[in-house]
Amino acid sequence: MFQTEDKNVIENRRIFVGGSDVPIILGLSKYKTPYELAKEKTGLVPTVFDSNEYTVYGQVIEPQIRDYINIINETNFKPDTVINKERNIRGNCDGADYVESLLLEIKSHGKNPTMDVYKVQMQLYMNEFNLAAGWLALYERPENFDAEFDPERLKIEVVHRDEVQINEILQAIGLFWHRCEALKQNPEMSEAEFYSITLEEKNEIAIVASEVEKFELQIQSYKEIESQYKAMKDKLYQLMMEHKVKSFETDRCTITLVLPTESTSIDTKALRESHPRIAKRFEKVTPKKGYTKVSVKKTKEAK
Repeated sequence: MFQTEDKNVIENRRIFVGGSDVPIILGLSKYKTPYELAKEKTGLVPTVFDSNEYTVYGQVIEPQIRDYINIINETNFKPDTVINKERNIRGNCDGADYVESLLLEIKSHGKNPTMDVYKVQMQLYMNEFNLAAGWLALYERPENFDAEFDPERLKIEVVHRDEVQINEILQAIGLFWHRCEALKQNPEMSEAEFYSITLEEKNEIAIVASEVEKFELQIQSYKEIESQYKAMKDKLYQLMMEHKVKSFETDRCTITLVLPTESTSIDTKALRESHPRIAKRFEKVTPKKGYTKVSVKKTKEAK
């Protein structure tokens, strides 16, 4: 957690969406609604920054937790800040280790940590800081608010980057800012009217494209799994050939060895070269539908 005097927290809170805003925008917060947040972002109501015993405790204990994690794991987590002016997003992370491509998010909590809130914050930060995974450091706060660090209270959970969820978060942020613009034009807008606003028709391509992107990323991950699957099948084939095993049964599958065979086909390229007139007689024109080609961009290298 950053100190409250950090300029990226104070000066940019109204014009940018931060990690603490994302759970509100996604409807995960029990303290504030997206409509209430929008009224703050548009300046229709003042934003009050009240510190309390929980935030003060976090400011005291978090540096100790980060130092402990760095020493024990030989990591180099350091607090960092980022501004994304294109999407109006700001980020202040508890720690980033760019060599290991890891994010560190520290949460001092009570008996029931709000994991879904923490994890969406981390997904946003992993995207904005361009990191592959994150460590969620959960520190159970003592009832007496003892500020002396106790390693027995610390648990670390690994959170992997989720491109699908990141895409959903970015789309939700885009819709939120769109609604904020409408709220500026009509400050008397009701909460029901605020939620009824969708992206303009001219942005329909962007909406559909985001869905295509989501499926394309899933397909890419399936292709990686398929490649591993084929390699493992080839290895199993070699082993069954070596040990002369014709079939093998697991609890759910029957695996059968299929020996090599031959098939006959026409070499159309050679036919066209040797007998172009004959090949021409048997050619057939087949119409092809137009389509959209999707190319996944390479992830930028970590800083």
